[in-house]
Amino acid sequence: MSTLTRPPPPPRRGLPPPPQFETESKGSNFQQAHAYVPPPVPPRGGVRAPITPVFNIPHRSVSDSSVPHDLSRLLARKPPPPPTRPASFSPAKVPILKDGVPVRSVLAPPPPLNLASKPISIAEDKKSATAPPLAEIPSCLQCRDFSEADAHAALFPRASVYSLQDLAYGLAEPFEDDVDKARVIFTWLHHNIAYDAESFLAGNVQHSTPESTLASGLAVCEGYAGLFEQLGELMDLQVYKVSGHGKGYGYQPLKEGEPVPEEKSGHAWNCIFLNDEWHLVDPCWGAGVLTGGGVYEAKFAPHWFISSPLEFGRTHFPTDPSFQLTPEQSTWEEYILAPMAPVITSDFHKFGYHPLLVQPQVKYVPERQFVRFSVSKRCEHISTADADNYLLVISINGKDFLPLAFSEEEGGWIANIFTPRNGDVTLYLIDSVNNQDASGLDIAGFNKAKGRKTMGFKGLAVWSVVHL
Repeated sequence: MSTLTRPPPPPRRGLPPPPQFETESKGSNFQQAHAYVPPPVPPRGGVRAPITPVFNIPHRSVSDSSVPHDLSRLLARKPPPPPTRPASFSPAKVPILKDGVPVRSVLAPPPPLNLASKPISIAEDKKSATAPPLAEIPSCLQCRDFSEADAHAALFPRASVYSLQDLAYGLAEPFEDDVDKARVIFTWLHHNIAYDAESFLAGNVQHSTPESTLASGLAVCEGYAGLFEQLGELMDLQVYKVSGHGKGYGYQPLKEGEPVPEEKSGHAWNCIFLNDEWHLVDPCWGAGVLTGGGVYEAKFAPHWFISSPLEFGRTHFPTDPSFQLTPEQSTWEEYILAPMAPVITSDFHKFGYHPLLVQPQVKYVPERQFVRFSVSKRCEHISTADADNYLLVISINGKDFLPLAFSEEEGGWIANIFTPRNGDVTLYLIDSVNNQDASGLDIAGFNKAKGRKTMGFKGLAVWSVVHL
C-alpha cells in the first residue's frame, strides 16, 4: 500500500516595496502642490466642537478680519421680520387684540392638565389605559422647567472663573438645547454680577467689556447685555446686544398736556435666536432691582427670560425698530404716551399669571362704577383646576375681600367690583390658612374660614381709583 505525500506549499509572496515619491526629481513645486492643507473652519450652526478653555484671549468684535467670512456674515445678520401669515393659516402666536387689549384666542386651547386626575382603566383596550409618555405632555417656553439649568448655573461662582472661555465651556457642557444654554447664562448673571448702583446714581458709569465685567462683578445694563452676548457667542448662539429706552428706575410717566420728549437711549438688553424664533431677554432686570432708596437688591426675575415681544414693548423701546419683533412696529410717541399698566408684583409672575391678560389693562379705574377684574394663567398648558391653584380675592382699600370665580369660557378668574370714591383695588392670593399651605382652597372653603381662621395673603396687582 502506497503512502500519499502532501505537496510542499507554494512560496509566500513578498510585500511590494513602498512607493517612491519623486520629490527629488519633481523639485519644490511638487512639495508645495502636495503639502497638507487643514480643512476649513465649519460655518456657524455646523459641527459643534467643545469650547476649549483659553486664557487671557482679548474679546474681538465680529468685524475682526480674522473671523471667517461665513461666521462674520451670520453674526452681522439682523433679525428677520416676522413672517407673513398665509391666508389659510388661522392660529396666532400673539394675543388677538380687541380695542387694543389682548384677549384669548378664538381657537379652542388644548385642555389644561388636571394633575389630580387618574387614567381610566378599560379592560377591552389596555393601551388606552396607559399614561402618555412624558414627551407628549404639552410644554412650551412659558411653562418649561428650568430647575436643572438654574441649579447648574450656581456651580460656577465668579471667584473660581479664570476666563470667559472657561466659564462658557463649564456652563454649556451638560446641555444640548440652546434654550438651556441661554437660560444658564441668564441665571449665572443673577448670581454673580451686581448692579453698579453707586456709579449709576453718581452719573459716573464707565465703559465696560465682558472681561472687565467678569473681573469686577459689577455692571449696569450695558455690562449685563454685553456679557450675555459674549458668553452666548462662545456657546455658538446667535445673540445681539440691543440698545434703547427702558421704563425702569427713575422713570416718570408724562403728565397730561406735557410735550413728548425726544427719543432717549439709556438701557440695553438682548435678542437671541431660540427654537427657530427670535426672543428678547433682559438679563439686567432679571438679575435684581434698585429699591426706592437706590440700593441694589439681587432678586431673581425669570419672567424677563420668557417675556413675549408684546410684553417687552410696554417697557422697552429699541433704537433699531427691527428689534421690536412685533407684527406692527410702534413709534416713540405711542410707546412713551401709552397709559400706565397696573402695578404688578414679582409674586404675580411667580404664580404664573400673564400680564397681558389681566383686566383692566390700565392702572387707573373710574370711581363708583362696576368694573370687571380678571386674570389668566401665563400658559394654556398650566392647570386651572381648583386643586392645583390658590384662591384669588379682590380687596377694596384693604377690606371687603371678594373671591374671583373661574370662567371656563374665558379661561380666567373674574369678579365684578363696584369701585369706591377713591383708594386702591388690590388683587391678592391666599397662600395659607392657619399657617398651612392653602393650595386647593375653593370659594366655599374660603367663606367657611373667613373670620374664623387666620389667612396669609400675597399681593399680585394694584389699581388706583380716580375721578375720570
